[in-house]
Amino acid sequence: MRASVSGKLALAVLAMALSAAAAQQRVEPTPQSPEAGRERSFGTISSVGVDRFEIKRMDGSSQTILVDDQTKYQQARQPIHLEDLKAGDRVAVVGHTNDNKVFVASTVRRFTEEDAQRFQNQGERAFGEIVSIANGQIKVQNPRQGERIIVVNEQTEFVKDGQPITLKDLKVGDRVFALGKESQGQFVATRVMTGQFRRRGQGSPERQP
Repeated sequence: MRASVSGKLALAVLAMALSAAAAQQRVEPTPQSPEAGRERSFGTISSVGVDRFEIKRMDGSSQTILVDDQTKYQQARQPIHLEDLKAGDRVAVVGHTNDNKVFVASTVRRFTEEDAQRFQNQGERAFGEIVSIANGQIKVQNPRQGERIIVVNEQTEFVKDGQPITLKDLKVGDRVFALGKESQGQFVATRVMTGQFRRRGQGSPERQP
């Protein structure tokens, strides 16, 4: 039971971090843009077939993921294949829902135990769109965590597009991703990031090239 809980926690942390990175990079799609209609799903593989696999999502529900000759597979930024996937693997999937209401994957990323541990070692996270800034507190809103308060202080580092900024440079409407920890019922940030970034090898966001 403890291993199962740990696995769910690791998957939740991975999903949260990925969603935050995606939110930072997202540009409002137009109907003609490649981003239009893209969806994301996270879960643990329960079975693998010749043209699909099944995942169990964090809410306990099952989902069928179809794949085709356009689907790309990755692990640690290296290409892998459908045949490399197996039951128990944790995956993040990007794709779209087809006319038959089935999710078709364009990219499948597999995570190792080392990946999960690395994310967990980075500490707690909070992310979302800023709705207010006052008295050393940043209130953010996101679909996954709802509304949350990020407490900042003189030790908090602020970064935009990989460059240092200050709290005064943030404004309502900015999307932020914060690293920190819970202390006396409050989330205290050690680092608050905004702008565009990608993930570097150690699991920390890094500026887009």
